[in-house]
Amino acid sequence: MFGMQDPSQTLLQIERYMSEGRLELSEVMATQFCDMMLAKKKRDVQAQIFLLKGLRLMCDVYLLREKADQSMASIKRMHGERKALVKLLQRHAPQMLESMQPEHEDHLRAGRLYAAAGKTRAATKSFARCEKLSPGHLAAAHTAVDAVPTKAHVERLLNAVQSAGAVILTNGRYQLTPTGSPPVPLDTVLATLNRAASAVPLHADRCQNLRRELEGQRAAIVAGEQAANARLQSALDSLQPKHDYYQYG
Repeated sequence: MFGMQDPSQTLLQIERYMSEGRLELSEVMATQFCDMMLAKKKRDVQAQIFLLKGLRLMCDVYLLREKADQSMASIKRMHGERKALVKLLQRHAPQMLESMQPEHEDHLRAGRLYAAAGKTRAATKSFARCEKLSPGHLAAAHTAVDAVPTKAHVERLLNAVQSAGAVILTNGRYQLTPTGSPPVPLDTVLATLNRAASAVPLHADRCQNLRRELEGQRAAIVAGEQAANARLQSALDSLQPKHDYYQYG
């Protein structure tokens, strides 16, 4: 069904349906795809990769459809099949290990689902695991505060924001772009800082000061007083010669 003879095309089709908002059909296809792949008891590397990708899509669909409470088995299976894939690659294709999707992204995915399902303890554990694997992971930090605004989560958010660098304007959108983890829209960060200030009064001043600093950077970019991408500009500046060697002719 749904052209499942070609797993790669089926996965692309599921992703396309998700992007189009056809979530019910996406869930049906992802469920059937995962069941089909799990039925293969002896999977080679490629089949295991397809299965793991399908499980990730299954988890994403559950979150989008607000059915996080039904995702617990898929989360557990996703983590388990990732470990199985690592073992397969270590035996048969170790050169592919570096090209795997970073493990911290799966823990972020799990944390979001646990939080949406009201499983605070499991969500906190997943966000902490994500942070351990990728220090300064801003997406995990802001999601943790949105889900469980504890003192520890707010402190992690503040540290992640400060280590993310300056506000960047790219493709018409203002965002923070940490090294080694996904960019986060500036408005999302500002909203979470406001929420953190209300939830943890101890850090209210620090949250609001940081929020004002980020808003000031955005205003400076609009006014032309700050580079739209300060990190890129700094890299370009470092390539400029320090001396005019022609003067020594």
